[in-house]
Amino acid sequence: MNGAILCIAWIVGLLSTAHSNGWMGLLGLGLGLIGMRVLSLRTPWPLLYPWRRGPRVAFWLLALAIALLASLYFFLRIPTPGSRDISRIVPEVSRSPVTITGTIKTMPRLTRSQTVQFQLQALKLQAKPTQKTVRGLLYVSLPPKQGKDLHPGQRVEVSGYLYKPRRSATPQGFDFEDYLTRSGIFAGLRGKTVTVKQSGGTWGGWAVRQRIVRSHARFLGPEKGALVSAMVLGHRRVNLPFDLRNRFVKVGLAHALAASGFHVSIILAGLLKATDHLSPPTQFLSGLIGLIVFIFLSGFEPSVFRAVLMGMAGLAAVATNQKLNPVGVLLLVAVGLLVIQPQWIWDLGFQLSFLATLGLIVTVPPLTQRLDWLPPAIASLFAVPIAAMLWTLPLQLYQFGIAPIYCLLANIFTTPLLILLTAGGFCSGIIAVVWPWAGGLLAWLLAIPTQGLIWLVTQISELPGASLTLGTLSIWQLVLLYGLLVSAWLLPIGKQRLPLLMTLAVGIIILPIWHHQVHRFQITIFDRATPPMMVIQQPGSTLVLNSGDRNTASQTLVPFLQRQGIDQVDLALATDLRPRWREGWPELLQQLSVKKLIPISLTDNTALQEWILKSQAQPEQLRSLQIGEQLIQNQTQISVLRHQPTLLQFTINQQKWLMVAGRYQGLLPWLQTTQVLSPQVLWWSTKVDLEVINQLQPQALILTSRHIDAESLSQLERRIPQVYWTPRDGAVQWNRDRGFESTFPLSENPASPL
Repeated sequence: MNGAILCIAWIVGLLSTAHSNGWMGLLGLGLGLIGMRVLSLRTPWPLLYPWRRGPRVAFWLLALAIALLASLYFFLRIPTPGSRDISRIVPEVSRSPVTITGTIKTMPRLTRSQTVQFQLQALKLQAKPTQKTVRGLLYVSLPPKQGKDLHPGQRVEVSGYLYKPRRSATPQGFDFEDYLTRSGIFAGLRGKTVTVKQSGGTWGGWAVRQRIVRSHARFLGPEKGALVSAMVLGHRRVNLPFDLRNRFVKVGLAHALAASGFHVSIILAGLLKATDHLSPPTQFLSGLIGLIVFIFLSGFEPSVFRAVLMGMAGLAAVATNQKLNPVGVLLLVAVGLLVIQPQWIWDLGFQLSFLATLGLIVTVPPLTQRLDWLPPAIASLFAVPIAAMLWTLPLQLYQFGIAPIYCLLANIFTTPLLILLTAGGFCSGIIAVVWPWAGGLLAWLLAIPTQGLIWLVTQISELPGASLTLGTLSIWQLVLLYGLLVSAWLLPIGKQRLPLLMTLAVGIIILPIWHHQVHRFQITIFDRATPPMMVIQQPGSTLVLNSGDRNTASQTLVPFLQRQGIDQVDLALATDLRPRWREGWPELLQQLSVKKLIPISLTDNTALQEWILKSQAQPEQLRSLQIGEQLIQNQTQISVLRHQPTLLQFTINQQKWLMVAGRYQGLLPWLQTTQVLSPQVLWWSTKVDLEVINQLQPQALILTSRHIDAESLSQLERRIPQVYWTPRDGAVQWNRDRGFESTFPLSENPASPL
């Protein structure tokens, strides 16, 4: 028990780094626990009896010291760029083409943006007229054609543009800068061309994985082959089609595509079954070899480390015929990994893997007992996915705001196929390393089960309401939910009051979300100039202005709406109908329902209508909006004042907003002949015209145009009470209660004029 408390102290200490003053919270928590111990010795309260029998004050002081040490250790281990790191040169050459010479460190893989990405160990930088020796890792992206036939170990020259990664400009968006920093990367390179200078080695982990992937693809086809390979190597090692991967994620089967404890358990179970007639040392040796092969194939990732170390502990227990304390082993493994790399505490894969394993350890046995009216195999089939879902769902809601409704159904029906394909894929992969033709032939026998799994996952993903969009949880909701789970696990009163705990959990999730949805009035203007993007959230309805291109819609707009708990757009407006900006609407329609889609443009909207009609989902209504026509959506009124540039007037919460966007033509003569009331908020998303902005006299100005000189921006900031420039400040939000806020506040903003 004492050892578990010390392990938990280390983990809590690392978690406290979420806030800059987290150490103060640690002190408060530690002193509170010590106070409970002291109070239990002086006060005969029955509720304090467990504290009287618990650890002494000296032990709690030790636990507090360990937690504070973990917090300090985390900050000491944060990667920082060295004096010769290439990121230090980025400000000098950010707008100039450069050529970087370096060595490829990771296997190139295709991203959602349809670019090839890999890590490059930089050695030399060439930029006219300078040439420097540099160090450090680079995040390199290349066009797909340029990324062919690249592999780790090659010495290459990549030409392109350097940049510094930026935090997400969208509220609650993906923090690209933090993601790269955890890997010790502080700069990126948008590559245009690549030249191989040295071929590098022809053998290694990457070559083994490619041999397996090609063998599977040759005999199963691209899609089925990639799926079988992903179930053995993990999706990070395979270019699995993103639409197929999304289907697995949507139905709650993401774990099947990530090398983790699920795969380790299948491999170990098969090996132990095959060697059950042999001696325990032989069983241990065969299992150990299998785990080493698995980690070599899958790569050295947190979830793989955790799963393999747990598997090794289980093997040791089998070999020595001793009873294993699985929770203690899990805590020791977690602490060991977090000592090696404390940054993993914020790796979502590590968190989900740890919680899912803990759920299987502590929740499956009592669940199986409650399902004793079912055959043992069927009871286990129900208990395992339920336990994993209970312990991971709060974190999923906190991160993404989406709950897979048919997760239990999908896990029950697909588990036999997943076991067969994982075991078969592992065996065929091992054989393919030695003899690709034989390995591929064995994989060919998996064609029908693989097609069956794809069909089953597709059917479940297309069921009505396959995922429930609730919106993200707050940190206090997350803490309360896991507090209830721990109570149901450890406290006798919690085990006896499970229906009450379940009711409390539902209330903790639903009531704040319901209150937020009913009372929310919020406007979000994104960090985009072309086309300008905005979301208006008001009680009972949601309005979206423009969707961006395909990548923006799928990677920025849809995740934002889902985190806000929005699964339906009541009104969508399109002000730019050029081909690139039309592609975003089908992406949005595939994820969310849209009641009305209204183009606002001088150009013919037939192309947009045809594009939408070709997609799998369509809005309920598609029509045009003419100049002078007024739309009313709940508490928002919209009218078109002009085209080229597009002028949209919004009356929001009885306040006037004016948007200026599109191809700019002088507005001053038009304003002199047209009566336009001065708006409280002016949103300018085209070429900046200081004279027109000054004549409109807004109380707040939001600039999304990226081309404005420092002097003009300074003039505007002197004349207008509130000025936001999204390339500097990130996305801008207005809330009825808090006023204006920006993603990257440089200073305290004055009170909102609204």
